[in-house]
Amino acid sequence: MLHPKHLALVASLTLALALTGCGARRNVPEEPLPTKPYPVSPQHPENKDAKEERKPWVRPTGDSIREEMRAVWLTTVYGLDWPKDRADTPDGVRRQKESLVRILDRLKQDGYNTVFLQVRHSGTTIYPTNYEPLSSRLAGEGYFGEYDPVQFALTECRRRGLSIHAWFVTYPLASSKRSPHPILRDHPSWAIHHKGSYHLDPGNPEVRSYVAHLVTDFLRRYAVDGIHFDYFRYPEEAERFNDKSSFIAHGLRHPDREAWRRDNLTRQLREVQDSLRSIHSQALVSVAPLGKLQKIPDLGRPHGWTAYESVYQDPVTWGKEGLVDFVVPMMYYRDVLFEPFLRDWKELVAPYIPVVPGLAPYRIEETGWPSEVIEEQINLAREEGMGGVCFFRETHVGPRFPAVRRIIQEAFKHPALPLAYPRGLAHKPAAPKDLDAAVGQDGTILVRWSMPREASADGTTYRLWAVTTDAHGRREASLLSSTLRDPHCLLVMSDLIDYDCIELGVEAVNTFGVSTPCTEGLELNLAALREEIRHSRR
Repeated sequence: MLHPKHLALVASLTLALALTGCGARRNVPEEPLPTKPYPVSPQHPENKDAKEERKPWVRPTGDSIREEMRAVWLTTVYGLDWPKDRADTPDGVRRQKESLVRILDRLKQDGYNTVFLQVRHSGTTIYPTNYEPLSSRLAGEGYFGEYDPVQFALTECRRRGLSIHAWFVTYPLASSKRSPHPILRDHPSWAIHHKGSYHLDPGNPEVRSYVAHLVTDFLRRYAVDGIHFDYFRYPEEAERFNDKSSFIAHGLRHPDREAWRRDNLTRQLREVQDSLRSIHSQALVSVAPLGKLQKIPDLGRPHGWTAYESVYQDPVTWGKEGLVDFVVPMMYYRDVLFEPFLRDWKELVAPYIPVVPGLAPYRIEETGWPSEVIEEQINLAREEGMGGVCFFRETHVGPRFPAVRRIIQEAFKHPALPLAYPRGLAHKPAAPKDLDAAVGQDGTILVRWSMPREASADGTTYRLWAVTTDAHGRREASLLSSTLRDPHCLLVMSDLIDYDCIELGVEAVNTFGVSTPCTEGLELNLAALREEIRHSRR
């Protein structure tokens, strides 16, 4: 099956390029196209010397073409963002589905490309599993029939071209006195009581194994794009966290308890990566660390808590070792508590992995921020070359907050390419070759290419790019399609009526967003093709 049947260039990612034209304007014939297809030569020279003179195809570039994550946290605990209804009746299932579809439609319309769906709360889940209780807020005593909210969300995100990452609350553990959490009942040594609640002990090897097992159990069930860890840290006032016995048992080889704690979180990520390899999963792994990476000596004002010193997160090491594919620091601050730390993330972590700043539109409602703060922070993130932005939380970028929604819509008005993650560089896809085209009897242009025989097509998709030229020499670059799964695409001549010439190029893209371009582009003289078709009808 050919994908897509119709491609409107006007609706594509577009940027103006002040370059010269490639042909005179011709009239388009009104009579039907003949039945005979017209092959279009890719103009591959027959002699070797001429071939060597041809320039390789180069992807169009410009300010409106970005590799950028545009994400939102979709919070399910207490149904804060979704859902408002339990799904323990047929009507409840219908309302849950309808409300999620409305949210996803709006996110797609507003220009997002990534959703972090909260699937695990503090020891409860929104998906059926034998390991932890279901969230009663979403499911009551259980979901009705065969309804599975995670599978439904996954399917609906796929339909809209949205990436979906499963958001796990990692170490906090909620438990009531009437009904203790199964972990407290079966493994009381795994959790430590701290400030009125329980927190799983990252220094306990059995806890780390359990967390890694939860991830692999989830990924065997759901083919999501990634696993996203929240609360992947030691708790507030960690200096009072009573893990002394755990340190004595497992940490005395470290210089101090602080270094041991950082190593525990790093070892947790190593175990997660080992678990993913054991099931041959290519799911991305990310963490939402605190927004302030580390103390800045000359900041000139109190910091509050920091990732490295206060809760023992070490994103620099995670990035260097490739233990995470990207981080989403929760930068819920402004002014002097935002810009200096943004630069810290850029200088210390971004050289290894993408950094996607997490921004706080919820502050507009809760602390009276002006909407313009969000606009300024989006622009700062782009100026610093960060990997995109993520918003906490979905409700605060929706219809209830029209000013911030308009800011985001304007920022996202041009489509974006997905990020290219460093892990994919080790498995770059083969370069497409033999790019050519043929005009069909129904006025279509079949664009085709091939891959080397030895190349694996597992997970490979294709991007088809075009640069069009009109009769006045104006050129526009467009991304015609970004997720083709087959090595061909059908264009419609009537969609190209305003252009005399089109230059095409294709990229192969692996599951980590790393692309390899075709070695040669293809140029079609549309005006000449129309003239040839017109003469054939005489």
